[in-house]
Amino acid sequence: MITLYQFRHSAFCLKVRMALHAKKIPYRIEEVKPGIGQIEIFQISGQKQLPVIKDDNDQIISDSSNICEYIDNKYESNKLFPEDPMLLAQSKLIEDWADTTMASTCKKVLIKSALENPRLRSALVPDDFPSSIKGVIDKLPFNNVSKLSNIVLSNKSNIDLQNILEALSKSLINKEFLIGDTLSIADISIAAQLSLLKFPTSSGPILAGEGCQEFINNPYLENIFQWRDNLEELIFSAKSQKI
Repeated sequence: MITLYQFRHSAFCLKVRMALHAKKIPYRIEEVKPGIGQIEIFQISGQKQLPVIKDDNDQIISDSSNICEYIDNKYESNKLFPEDPMLLAQSKLIEDWADTTMASTCKKVLIKSALENPRLRSALVPDDFPSSIKGVIDKLPFNNVSKLSNIVLSNKSNIDLQNILEALSKSLINKEFLIGDTLSIADISIAAQLSLLKFPTSSGPILAGEGCQEFINNPYLENIFQWRDNLEELIFSAKSQKI
């Protein structure tokens, strides 16, 4: 059985979980603790970044794109990479944008939001942290936080991301998938990164619905967040493959 080593709230780890569920592949999760847990991951994979999977033959694969392509080639059901050359090219272009430009800006948006929202900061702390530490984080004095958050995220990057997501949101009206007529890696990649802007139900009751209020309250993005929620329901509502 596949073992997924992950940080629960990582968008790239969510991407792999969505891919595993979409293909109905049984797997188990190993939650990695920041710091010491990453040393253990380095020992088995040669790097500290997650996600990492270990397959039935103890083969180690890292990087969400590599993992998704690996499982799609190994398991024939519910192909995530289209066979049509044009659709394949489009899906890989969208995946690359989601994993790079979108991911970088979404991460900065989340950091900015956490700096400005003590409840979000506290919710992002790993579950196994003592409540006393969570309480301290919640009460940390962030003086001049508006200046600090503006350094984290430039106004241009924020606007550029909103403009692209608004265009995607409009294109998804009355559509189930970004390209073609079936679920693809393009859908999963965009949906996973959207979790950093507005956490989905799969994030758990504490984080679900939290995120960046500027994006959450943008009426032009309402459709894309609803599309993401529908996509998660489609993928995760099937009989769970997580062990």
